[in-house]
Amino acid sequence: MIMVTGAANADELTAAPDAATVVQGLHDELKAGYEAGDLTAVRGTVDGLDAVLAALSSDDAGLARTGAAALVVAADERNDLLAAHLAGIPDGEQRLLGLGPLDAVTGLVTSLLSTLLDLVMSLLGGLPVPLPPLPLPELPVPGLPELPVPAPPELPVPPPAAPLP
Repeated sequence: MIMVTGAANADELTAAPDAATVVQGLHDELKAGYEAGDLTAVRGTVDGLDAVLAALSSDDAGLARTGAAALVVAADERNDLLAAHLAGIPDGEQRLLGLGPLDAVTGLVTSLLSTLLDLVMSLLGGLPVPLPPLPLPELPVPGLPELPVPAPPELPVPPPAAPLP
């Protein structure tokens, strides 16, 4: 398994669950950095994501059989586009008119985050993340009073209709 922000190679990402864990971690880092308005953190995560997506797109990763290959390509394209936009934002840019340096890339970040989640789901086979078993009470629950069930109301019956001539 690789460090989430470290460099990756295809040998370290051969198991789809491991790759899904790495991509999920990078997704979470990107989201947290963006929400905090931390340009440096977003740039670092985009760089780390570039290495992971390159490893996943290699033939050695074997993702063609998981159906995730197209999502890797889409995520890589979105990541490259975001990296290009981030490169145009000067370091230490101050908020002007209430806008932060990352506000210009909101659509790109949102699109990349969505694609990364789709990729994670594809790597996991589309299965939801398992939840721990929840304790359920025995049925019927002791100590609960029975609820009264009201009788249905009587409805008026219309008089019989007169025969048609």
